[in-house]
Amino acid sequence: MQPYVQLNSHCIGKSHLSANEPCEDYSMSYGDSLLSAAVISDGHGDSNCFRSADGARFACEICIHLFRQFQGVTSHIKEIRSCDFEEMVGSLEKEISSKWKKKVISDAAARPFTRQEIEMVAPETGVQYLNGENLEMAYGCTLVASMLTRHYFLCIQIGDGKCVAAYPGGIFVEPVPNDENCVGNRSTSLCDPKSEGLFRHYFSDILPLAVFVSSDGVEESFDLSGLYHFFYSSAYWCREEGIASAQSQLDDLLPKISEGGSGDDVSMASIVSSEGELSSPKQALKQIYQRVNAVKESVEQLDALIERENERLSDKKRQIEKAECELDSLRKMISEKEESYLAACEECEAIKAELFDLNQKRTSALSQSEKAEAYKASAEKYWFEEYKRLGIGGFMQVDTEIKVENEQ
Repeated sequence: MQPYVQLNSHCIGKSHLSANEPCEDYSMSYGDSLLSAAVISDGHGDSNCFRSADGARFACEICIHLFRQFQGVTSHIKEIRSCDFEEMVGSLEKEISSKWKKKVISDAAARPFTRQEIEMVAPETGVQYLNGENLEMAYGCTLVASMLTRHYFLCIQIGDGKCVAAYPGGIFVEPVPNDENCVGNRSTSLCDPKSEGLFRHYFSDILPLAVFVSSDGVEESFDLSGLYHFFYSSAYWCREEGIASAQSQLDDLLPKISEGGSGDDVSMASIVSSEGELSSPKQALKQIYQRVNAVKESVEQLDALIERENERLSDKKRQIEKAECELDSLRKMISEKEESYLAACEECEAIKAELFDLNQKRTSALSQSEKAEAYKASAEKYWFEEYKRLGIGGFMQVDTEIKVENEQ
């Protein structure tokens, strides 16, 4: 077996620190001449799971203990392909689940739930707890664990989190199958009924140069490339600077990862070979797939935007056609109005000319009338004087009456 070194650390997340909540992550590692192991467990951030920090610690302790037993039981196996190793791993998972549940039930009996703890949970869950039912939920947690022996490499997992194995040439892979039940804040858990059937695992006789396990608080603080480079850096510290320096740097870095990333509790454990050349991670096939999928999603989004803009363009074209019809109607109406306006203007000018002519004639008539009146007055004066000189009073009387009548 290649000599390996182990590294692990966990710390409270920024959000839990701000809320005055405990750290619900836990990590452990173990190593001897026959076995190397790395384990993390993430307690559920749920008020119903108020003892999940204890559950996470129990899970790590039980897993390390059973890994050591499993190594002893399988130490005679030189070729895992020569036996029903799948069934043996299944039995190991069942035993981890069983011992964890026995441990948390025993702990609940030794330390009954307090009133303050019960007041934290949902009413229906509180009734169950008071009736001694479903007590495992209070300790709910996930588990990600890996072990290396001389002859095989094994990873087991229940719930979210990450397991990454590094091989020569910078090949970093995630060997454990995905869990379709881990979506958003939902995760499978050791506290689930029949949790022994919810484990996923991977085993191989090809030994990696390093194995890393971490909680989702670490995973969600990086993109995939950043996560792999973080794991690589921790392995580099172990190999080049020694385990003490690596431990110090990891302890210092994890709080910063939480603060600058997920804000959640964070935990990480690793097994690193002190031999063999560990290279910086290459772009993994999964990353390439993600990139291709991202490009495809971008194309699909652009197609959707183009389709939407084409629909908008069609709507605008219909609006333009309608507006053009309305404009044609308005142009025709305006043309008719312009013709009517011009005709009215011509008529107006003709009326103005006629009024000017009539006013000229009136002015001339007024002038002639004034002259006629003056002439009449002069004639009257002359004839009245003549009638008077001739003593023709009767004529004067007649003319005077005529004048009076005219004046009336």
